[in-house]
This record gives sequence, C-alpha cells and structure tokens, in this order.
Amino acid sequence: MGSITKTLLAGMLFTGLAPAAIEPANDILLRWIPGSGDQSLDAKNVGLLREGGVTVVLLPWPSDQATEGFTRACRSAGLRTIAELKPATSLSVARRAAVSAREAGFKGLALEADGIFNDEKALQAFFAEQAGLDLVVYLQPAQIRWQVAAAQAVLRAGQWPGVRSGPERSGEEDIEVSSASREPWVDANSYLVAYLRGMFPRRPAWLGYRPDPEAGVTRGRAVPYETLELGLAEAFAAGGNFVLSIEEDYRKALLGGDPKALAAWRSLGETVGFLRQHAGLFRRPNRARLAVIAGTLEQSGELLNLLYRRNLCPLGISSDAVPTLHPARFRAVVAANIDPPKGADLGRILDYARGGGLLITAPAAGAKRAWWLLPEAANSRTYTDRDIYTFGKGRIIAYHEPIVDPSEFALDVIDAVGVRTRDLRLWNAGAVVGVATEDRATGRVYVTLLNYAEPRDDDFPLRVDEVFQKATLLEPRAARPRELKAVKRGSGTEITVNRLGRFGLIVLEKSVK
Repeated sequence: MGSITKTLLAGMLFTGLAPAAIEPANDILLRWIPGSGDQSLDAKNVGLLREGGVTVVLLPWPSDQATEGFTRACRSAGLRTIAELKPATSLSVARRAAVSAREAGFKGLALEADGIFNDEKALQAFFAEQAGLDLVVYLQPAQIRWQVAAAQAVLRAGQWPGVRSGPERSGEEDIEVSSASREPWVDANSYLVAYLRGMFPRRPAWLGYRPDPEAGVTRGRAVPYETLELGLAEAFAAGGNFVLSIEEDYRKALLGGDPKALAAWRSLGETVGFLRQHAGLFRRPNRARLAVIAGTLEQSGELLNLLYRRNLCPLGISSDAVPTLHPARFRAVVAANIDPPKGADLGRILDYARGGGLLITAPAAGAKRAWWLLPEAANSRTYTDRDIYTFGKGRIIAYHEPIVDPSEFALDVIDAVGVRTRDLRLWNAGAVVGVATEDRATGRVYVTLLNYAEPRDDDFPLRVDEVFQKATLLEPRAARPRELKAVKRGSGTEITVNRLGRFGLIVLEKSVK
C-alpha cells in the first residue's frame, strides 16, 4: 500500500462520524479569505460570522496554525468549515492537502475545476476518494454540464448585483446610480438560477461569482455593502443559493468596526433569517406562463437575462429534456438561438404549437435549416425581420436571423403575450425585478420584489394577471406583515406597493378569512 493511500485512509478514519451534508435551502456559505497582516483569523470574528447568519465557512488551504485555530473556534461555535484548496501542481499534492484538511478538523473541501482538475473524470475520481466530506466545486459555464453528483456544483458566473452606469465624464469613477429620466442599468442574476434549475432540475442551483472584474467589479466601481445581501436575496428568490464572497473594502471595514459596514452585516443576518424562514415559498413552482427552451449559456443566457429584467421571469427548460407543453399552461414558448431540437424534444415543441400554442423561434448562429418549418406551416404575414405562420391551431413567430439584441427581443415577447395582460407588470419601478411562484393547492401566489437601487418610500403599482382579494407584504426587519391595497382590474389585480426596502415578499390570496 503506497504512502499516499495509507495517509488517505488514516485521514478518512480521523474525523469519525460524517458531517451533516450542506443544505442548499438552509445553509449560508461564506468564503472568508484573510488579507495580508489583518486580523481575519482572530477567534473573536467567529461571533461576527454568526451574526451575519453564516453556517459554513470556507477558508483557504493549505495554510498555517492561525487557520487551524480559527477552524477550531468555528467548530466550537457550531459553524462548519470547508477547506478551499489552493491550485495543486499534481494529484498527489491535492491528495495530501485533502488529508491535512481532515486532520485540521475541516468538514469539507472546495476547489476550482481548473489546473489538474480541468477534466471531468479526474474530478470525479478525486471526489470518490473524499468519503464523509462535504464537497463544493466551482464550475465555469462551459463545465456546467459535468457530472459532479458528489459535490455541490457552483456556477462561477454572474454580475455583481446593483444599479450601475458608466462614467459621465472621462476619468470619473463608475458609480451606482438611478434616475427618473432614464431606465437604470441593472445587474441581476435571478435568470442564472432559473437557467440552472431548468437545465439541472435534480441538483441545487448555486451561484458563486465574486467581487472581481469577471463580475463587473472593476477598479473604481463603488460596491455598496448592502449588495452582498442583495446577491443572496436574489438567488434565494429564484430558488437557489449563493456562495458569499466579501468585497475587500467591506471586509476591512468590518474588521475595523466601521458602523456602516457593521449595520449592513447585521442586516445581512436578519435577511438570512427571513430567507431561511420562507425558503419553501421561493422553491415552489414558477408561476410564469412563458417558457424558454434553453441551450448553452452562450446561446440562451442573455435572452433569459433580459426577459427576467422585463419581469417576464420565464420557466427555463433544457432543449434536450423538453416535457409535454400544454397551451393552457403556457401563453408562449421561446426556442431561439439554440441548436435544432431533435427527436421527441422537437416533437413536443411542435405539438405545443400545433395544439394551439404560440412558438417564438430564431435560428442558432450558423444554422442551415429552419427546424420549425414543416409543410403544414402556412405563412400568414411577413415582416422585415420575421415571419408569422399558422401551424395547426397555433402560431409560430419565426425570426430570420439569430437574436442579437435581447432587450428588443424581450419587448417583442411582451407584445406577443400581451402588454396589458402579461403575468407581472410594474410601473415606475425601473430598478425593481419581480419573481413569482405559486402554491397550486391553496391558490396563493408569492411575488418577490428585488430592489436594486436605494430603498423606496414612495408608492408604485404592480399588476398580477389573476384576481386576488388580499395582498400582504412581508419584509425582513418588519415588526409585522403589511397589508397592501389590492384592486381588481379586468382579468388581474393591481396592487399598490407603498415603501420597499432591498426586497420584499408579497403573498396574494383569493379569499379573505
């Protein structure tokens, strides 16, 4: 038996009972990365992490005795620790790091799928050796289809959430702004969670973007402390979770006792309590009557992004796992920019249109055939950029070229499903994004409003296309639920939202008890 194998087996026996597995609807994971010469690993900071609602702490490894001491302090306080492995030069080095992490008391391992692990089978083999540990793997978009069932698969993609604008004049810093005269530029990530849930319905949807240039946090961009809380809220609202990474200035301010940083951190802890309390509501079925047949993130990501940005919040469906689609359930199905569906998947998409549905299509880049154009499709109208066909009892809107302007396309989809009667409509709330779920047994609908700008103390209306008698707003830190004015408007209900913090959850009920 080789020395690596002996050490590995010894490490597996060292920890005794296996730790509780990560619970994506309940656990809050935080990457706690010490800075040079700071006091991040002082045991007193464990109380700070608990105050922020953190349950699992990820620490860089291999490291020194200070990290081991902090791990013991976390364990004593009821926090689990995961060793985030540094890039290894060989498999034997990675194995030794995993064994030493066990010996230091870590309950799990996290790693990037790069370097020696930029290979699906190598990653699977390494994970197979880590019995009894929680496992987390950060995957790039091109790797997201990898089979990593033993681990929590975390998508390393996304934009740091908030409202952003470019510099007004040369040399000015990038700042967080919103104004009444123009639509704000909102960086939001609910669509990524929707994509993951649609493509991989049997595994939890995790995001793991970080405050770095890849996520839009470039030098000079102001990053309000509250946006970390917003990132967690938007991931939960869409039915997923988010591995928290603290922006460096925020971490320094926390360690230095800055009042604003501490206030934002306490707010995060209160929000964590609220999200965990209502986690089941966020993970209920998507209420939207729009579906998007999705391919790769490159093909479908921006389409989903702008549809979510326009509050259409579609259900994502994998192009190679299309279920039966009922026209009574979906007002429209988008299948744009994807590779031609095949076999049963193609049949179910076309059966939806044939049975009375509205199918909105566009070819993939470089596609040589219109997969939707069967002999039974009859061209009823031609426009500059698209044709409209009758197809059985339904219609097909077919664009001539791939969609290159997702924002304009989202407006086209709104026109197609009905401007006034779409599922969710907001007025005078350009920086607010809504996500709706439903409880089909009780008829309740839950609308989460995510505010990417400053908290609002004014009124704005929203409309849900169904009649409800009661609307109640739940918010973190609120002493009690707040009843909102709800008025029937045609086939829907108009609700007046008076005041909104970073986010709130509206409960809609059809009867008043």
